[in-house]
Amino acid sequence: MNKLRFLHIPKTAGSTFSSILTKQYRGKVSFEFSGDNELDIKRFRELSLDEQKAVVLFTGHAPILTGLPEADDIAIITILRDPISRVKSFCQHVSEGKSPHLVASFPPESFTLDEFLYSGNNEISNLQARMLIDYERHRVEPLVTSFSMQELKNRALENLFEKVRCFGIQEYFDESLILFADTLGWSMPFYEYQNRKDINRLLKFEDYHIERIQELNAVDIAVYQAAKEWFLDKIESDDYSRRKLAVFKQAKRIISPALHTYRQTGRTVVRFFR
Repeated sequence: MNKLRFLHIPKTAGSTFSSILTKQYRGKVSFEFSGDNELDIKRFRELSLDEQKAVVLFTGHAPILTGLPEADDIAIITILRDPISRVKSFCQHVSEGKSPHLVASFPPESFTLDEFLYSGNNEISNLQARMLIDYERHRVEPLVTSFSMQELKNRALENLFEKVRCFGIQEYFDESLILFADTLGWSMPFYEYQNRKDINRLLKFEDYHIERIQELNAVDIAVYQAAKEWFLDKIESDDYSRRKLAVFKQAKRIISPALHTYRQTGRTVVRFFR
């Protein structure tokens, strides 16, 4: 199986997709980036040469160029999400105490949207564009801060279209899976969504919260719109297997209840599309 890197942008259905990759690469050696790029490089280099060479799948949070040729010089895939939805989901995630590096600053018991959206946290501001260029969570001042908004958009799209082998759109998750499967020659596992929000602690977003998110993500919105337009053209082209998508959706409706029953056994209920 060819080596692959999944560039996991937080809150873009990456947890669900990572579970799919785990099944697809069952038995293969993987390495997961933690979001601390300097520490991740050190951790990888502490592996023996044989262990480094054995890694087939790279996942996790890291910028498109990690500084590790083993991860940077192989096929890269990623998933984008509507920026407003992504930030809302991230706010919910933090409010539930699910981001360990933010719990001390924003404890769940006292979390407020107003404080968080005006905190200067760099994970709620154009994160998708920045991870497509040069983003590190622990860097005091990411290099992208020296770019104009137009430069940030152009560089992100250039990397997306030229350095990323294939990308999906979270709002078209099944369509994205078929595109990945056809591009990379996968068999297709069924799935369940991972990392669901706590419905008993849902945040309430007012209009001014949405306006703030839009203000913080002007570049991401422009990048997403361009990426979505390209993606829709791709799945509406004659090269895209709409029949395979229809069969997959129909089969998933039948298989999903069984998958839920067996989801903790590690068994793949059905795999097809070889």
